[in-house]
Order: sequence, then C-alpha cells, then structure tokens
Amino acid sequence: MVTHKKIITICIATYMRPELLKNCLFSLTKIKVPDSYLPIIIVVDNDELGSGKIAFDNIKNDFAVNCFYYIESERGISSARNNLLEKAILHKADLIGFIDDDEFAHENWLNNMVKGIDEYKVDIGAGPVIPTKKTSTPKNFKQDRKNKRGAVPRNIAAGNVMFTAGLIKNYSLRFDRYFDFMGGEDFDFFSKASQLGGSSAWIDDAVIFETITPDREKLKYILYRHFTGGINLIMRYRKNNSLVAAWFRYIPKTIGKLLSAFFSLIMGIIFLNKDNSKKGLIRLANGIGYLFGLTNIIIERYKY
Repeated sequence: MVTHKKIITICIATYMRPELLKNCLFSLTKIKVPDSYLPIIIVVDNDELGSGKIAFDNIKNDFAVNCFYYIESERGISSARNNLLEKAILHKADLIGFIDDDEFAHENWLNNMVKGIDEYKVDIGAGPVIPTKKTSTPKNFKQDRKNKRGAVPRNIAAGNVMFTAGLIKNYSLRFDRYFDFMGGEDFDFFSKASQLGGSSAWIDDAVIFETITPDREKLKYILYRHFTGGINLIMRYRKNNSLVAAWFRYIPKTIGKLLSAFFSLIMGIIFLNKDNSKKGLIRLANGIGYLFGLTNIIIERYKY
C-alpha cells in the first residue's frame, strides 16, 4: 500500500551572507526527519547578483532531499519572505518552516517541532533561538525559559517557526511590505494569523541556534539594534492606530525608559559598574528609538 508523505518546506531568506548561509544549510543536512514527512529546502536570495548561489551549490549535493534556489530581485525582507511563501505553495507544502540564514538547526529540531505541532494541534509552532559563538551545536547550552512549553507565544518571530500551509491558502496571508526595511514583518504576520483564528504553541525543545559573529558583540551594534527596535515597535503600533493614540500609549513608557536609563548610568558611574552602565545605554538607545518613531524619524535597518 502506497502512503503519500506530507511535505515540509524549510524556507531560508538570505542576503549577502554566503558563509553563514552555508553553515545554515549544512546543519539542515544533519536533521532527523519525522516519519511520514518529506522535507524540501527552499532558499530565496534577496541579492539580485546571487551572492548566495556558490554557497548553495557547494552544499546542495549533501542533501538527501530536493533543494531549490531562487532570486527575489525586489529588495526587502517582506519581499523575500513572500517569495518563499509562493514557492512553498508551488512545491505543495503541507507545513512551512522558517529559519534565518545566520542560524543553524539542532539535529532534533524538525522532529521536535512536528511532534509539538501534532501534540498541541496548533496551526503555528514557535521555538527558541539560542545565541552562540559556535557554528555547530554546542555540547552544552542553556535552555530558553522565556515561555512555558505549550504556552501561546506573545510575539512570534520567523527565526524558528513552522505553520500550516492552510494559513496561506485559506487566508492569503502575506508579509506586509510596510516592513520591508524596518523589520517586524514576522510579528505582524503571525499577529494577523492569530486574529484570523490561527492557534499557536511554544515548542521548547525545537531548538535553533543563532551564530553571534564578533561584530554583533560590539556595543555599537547592540545599541543600534535596541535603537531601531524601539522605532520598529512604535511603527508596528502606528500601522493600525493613529499617531495621537501612539503618543498617549508610548510617551509614558518612553519617559519611564529614559528615567530608568539615566538612573542606571548614574549608578554605573558612581559604583564603576560596567553592567549598570551598559543597561543604561541600552535603555537610552531604546527610549530614543521610541521618540524617533513617535516623531516620524524612521531608520530602516535592512535598507542597505
């Protein structure tokens, strides 16, 4: 008797990070595949010159499954992710998974994610992304405890997520190009999925790792991420609400964040405590980001 396997498309959007992409793809050659499922690897390169093609070609023959490489010439993270959705449907996906090009998967990631989705009978499974300086699964790592297993995640990111293709087919869900260069398109996408009735659960043992390169450890990078993150939070709210509503909601939070930042900085200076000083600078950067968003000064972190 012939049984047809369900198709899982594992989707990767990439842009000018060929070495990280290669490491991501290599990790996927090692994952364990659940019974009755057939994975397909799909890469969409947002660089029209195809900077990820060599990395893809170097690893594609190591896969025991089909893998495909496409180019999305329209710049923007939402554009690349929408291309992935279109290709997933083209390849008749039942489940669609996303992993970022600067991440790599634990060998049990796919098995555990599918088991979790089946266990909780949900449309969307989200899992932890654990930062590491390694480029392969570390022997020991701290479990992410921010969510309880089976809980409904507050915000769902695209770095480690899997969802039923029905969300795309039935509701025509797509990533909003409003967020093309700001980021936050994933939070918006899964928020809309939830509003449409999509159920979700946190799958704590479906682990993916994010490679922290030396430049990401620098304070300048950390502050920039929190600064643009503050802008992004405001702009996500403003997308569906008036500017006046945004001011009423976020000005008290902005003032509180800035006061907390100055307090931490003062304590850091008085007691020569670097941790306090760093926390203060991060809160200050985030608070300034809030102010930028509220005054319509937009820094698009993914534009260049």
